[in-house]
Amino acid sequence: MTRQIRLFLVDDHSVLRSGLKMILNSQKGMVVIGEADSGSAAIAKIKEINPDIILLDISMPDMSGLQALEKLSKVSSAKILMLTMHADEKYLQEALKSGASGYVLKQAADTELLQAIRDVARGEIYLDSSLAQNLVKSMYSPRKDNNRSASNLTEREKEVLRYIALGYTNKEIGESLSVSVKTVETHKARIMEKIQCHKRSDLVRYAIEQGYIST
Repeated sequence: MTRQIRLFLVDDHSVLRSGLKMILNSQKGMVVIGEADSGSAAIAKIKEINPDIILLDISMPDMSGLQALEKLSKVSSAKILMLTMHADEKYLQEALKSGASGYVLKQAADTELLQAIRDVARGEIYLDSSLAQNLVKSMYSPRKDNNRSASNLTEREKEVLRYIALGYTNKEIGESLSVSVKTVETHKARIMEKIQCHKRSDLVRYAIEQGYIST
């Protein structure tokens, strides 16, 4: 039997939480195991349970979702998916730098949120489709003064790193570059070795810091 994805909701709007619970609990393989209406309440509760994914709002009364993200990352190994009304790329950049595994807008279709949860549960980075398109348009080449690790990447490895940072799956990267999934995985492994990153989220933060995606 496939293990259920255990979810925890953090949002100060009770009506939204109720609606989300109905949607998520109706899905095969998903279950909401807890909720909180603030960042501080979430931190206290999550210390006692072990969710797989935390759905976290940005605008909350006691502390922002970005502040809560940093604190939650220290007390829980759960992946964090930002669920917010903010379509500003600066919020997206900050969330990824702070360790978020995904970013979805509240106005996104139910199917997009469900896909984001499944992708994040598999260890992928998920970006809201509209924001990902804007990031693609704003991409630029790395600066000439990047450190030695960045200069050691081949042009193809830089391309793969950009796609990873934008939330593309290995299959989607392969299709975009007309190479096999195995080839993408090989490039990804070499990139991780060269820049000494061990997780996909580390690659995303590295790509942002190095200027592969504009801030």
